[in-house]
Amino acid sequence: MAKRLIVLSSDELILSFLIDGETTYRISAEPTGGQRLLDSIFKGRVKRLAKGMDGVFVDIGIGRDAFLPLKGESYRVGDSVIVQVLREPEDEKGAKLTTSIKFVGKYLVYFPKGKDIKCSSKVHVEKRESLCKLLEGDIGEEGVIIRSSAVHADPEAIRNELHKLREQWQWVQRKAKALKKPQIILEEYPSYIRLIRDYWQEIEEVVSDNTVVWNNIASFLEEFEPSLLRKNLYLKDPSSYVHRYKLYEVLKGVFNKVLWLKSGGYIVIEETEAFTIIDVNSGDPLGSCHEENALKTNLEAVKEIVRQIILRDIGGIILVDFIDMKKQENRNLIINSMLSAFGEEACGVNIYGFTKLGILEMSRRKTGRSVTKMLSEPCPICSGKGHIKSSSLFFLELEKDIPLYHQSSVELQVHPLRYESVNKRLQARGFANVQLSISEDININSYSLSHA
Repeated sequence: MAKRLIVLSSDELILSFLIDGETTYRISAEPTGGQRLLDSIFKGRVKRLAKGMDGVFVDIGIGRDAFLPLKGESYRVGDSVIVQVLREPEDEKGAKLTTSIKFVGKYLVYFPKGKDIKCSSKVHVEKRESLCKLLEGDIGEEGVIIRSSAVHADPEAIRNELHKLREQWQWVQRKAKALKKPQIILEEYPSYIRLIRDYWQEIEEVVSDNTVVWNNIASFLEEFEPSLLRKNLYLKDPSSYVHRYKLYEVLKGVFNKVLWLKSGGYIVIEETEAFTIIDVNSGDPLGSCHEENALKTNLEAVKEIVRQIILRDIGGIILVDFIDMKKQENRNLIINSMLSAFGEEACGVNIYGFTKLGILEMSRRKTGRSVTKMLSEPCPICSGKGHIKSSSLFFLELEKDIPLYHQSSVELQVHPLRYESVNKRLQARGFANVQLSISEDININSYSLSHA
């Protein structure tokens, strides 16, 4: 199905919504103007060995050492190394690195230190062999994954991209030699451009409300896929899209721990530092016995669980406490249904099966904080035991809403703990027509706007 990308931005935050049909499929969030670490390439210097962890700690110039697992390599303190960030720093954990550098192109994913040619699992079996043979004479001590977008591409265009990605790697090597200290060599694209790069064949429209973002997208598309330039739209007021796709409601939903199913059952999602636990609970009976009721509720829950994992970008260890089922064939059906639900997103997902306690163990590649964690901050009321909407998200929503009130005077009510920061922001933005007041009845995550 055709997809639409909507990018909302403020001085502090950029939010990207990938919409499939009428449903928000993915959300990405990143600070405006911040250095992007994930998938960026750095020149690093080995700081210390961690033999007990089978790795080394590397200085990459970000003020915090990153961890590089060793896979047959051997390093000494002081050695220089070209690395790519696999996982961003989170809480007490530093970034995780790899020396298996990859470059993502339009048709190919290129690995300078790879060993073979592979083809996307989305490509039909009969087509894979011909695509792999196409590059056999061009590949040396390298590796390539042929993307599904190469199926209908001109063979010469695929070869040209391989040479271009190889030249990019050569440039990175020259740059690393020229640099005298650890620092970034090649910064990854913003998340909204990565989404375009990943789904470019399905994108029917890209909408942004910031001229810098619009220009970044246009500059990227000029070289990547010029035919998409006409689909790149700038809207100063994107409120029609925000309301049509209920984007604020979608954002509110990613903070919900309890999600109801149509059958009356519900799931509970709880993210911890070590893992994410998802609990499935039954509602009205759906079958003639407990086993049948459990299976039907669990199958319904699978679709919502997968949707939330992708939407919230939950990674790491995930434990799902499904309603207990005694029959092994029913447990196998749940596993197969979950793999099917992930579909094209199954890359990086491993399902290990049910434990003796009936809990499904799985993992998903973790690249950093989930969307929920990125858009929340410790609650000042309960001393950080809970979380509230982050200030950057709160202000982004507020600044998009205020211009919708065209009257000369607008009344804004906020929670007492938001008053000072909101007042400063209103003055900085020149919203002289807004009358700000405190209301004890307003939730700390919300505000009230009305015509004065």
